[in-house]
Amino acid sequence: MLNESIFSDIQNHWAKTSILAAGERNILKGYPDGTFRPDASVTRAEFAAIIYTALPKQSSSRPGINFIDVPANHWAAKAIASAYQTNYLSGYPNRAFKPSQSIPRVQALTALASGLGYGIKGDAIATLKKYYTDFGQIPSYAMNAIAAATQQGIVVNYPDIRRLQPNTNATRGEIAALICRVLKIPTISSQYIPGIELFVIPPQFDAADPFGSELARVQKDNKWGYIDKTGKFIIPPKFDEAHSFSAGLAIVRENTA
Repeated sequence: MLNESIFSDIQNHWAKTSILAAGERNILKGYPDGTFRPDASVTRAEFAAIIYTALPKQSSSRPGINFIDVPANHWAAKAIASAYQTNYLSGYPNRAFKPSQSIPRVQALTALASGLGYGIKGDAIATLKKYYTDFGQIPSYAMNAIAAATQQGIVVNYPDIRRLQPNTNATRGEIAALICRVLKIPTISSQYIPGIELFVIPPQFDAADPFGSELARVQKDNKWGYIDKTGKFIIPPKFDEAHSFSAGLAIVRENTA
């Protein structure tokens, strides 16, 4: 586990747990002065590099392109090429990529929905109206992608779950939170995640994680097990150590000595 004191400026930040999880996995790194700068914006080149590092490699879905502003020796050239070919990110007219431009939240979410192949269920506008008071600020090109991302539960809105703020620049803390949602790492409270079902389970456990899948990790009598969304144990509490499910698997340790 990454030492919580490794970044000097995240101790009271809302995305602290996401930042530590991303740092532990080398998805995002800090600066030489010991800071993380969680509220600094993320450039399009940096976002391409984060995707390249964090997410499973996808098959190319379109041929490459030579962007006029991404020379072969650009530090993120390989990541940008991959992000384009796998349909995460696209360029601008005249074959420009604008690698130094800060990426807005709407672009980051659209990129994730596009590259991960999220499909919309039902009417996009109805979904957006249901969850966002500022849905009118979402560009028309992004409506289906944002609706799909919402339905997949990867959108994180802090501090107001009803405000998407699509055209504000995405921050390093926000990107850490989004990537953790995609990777199903439970680091964000459900009160900031629009589109997910809320389940009320009476307090009965010593500790509990949010539902990252159909099961949630809980602790009872110093042992870990897994419950479903009704609060019923699907895997009894018998493990000394247990991790949340990811891709249908979880790492556990049972002391049989």
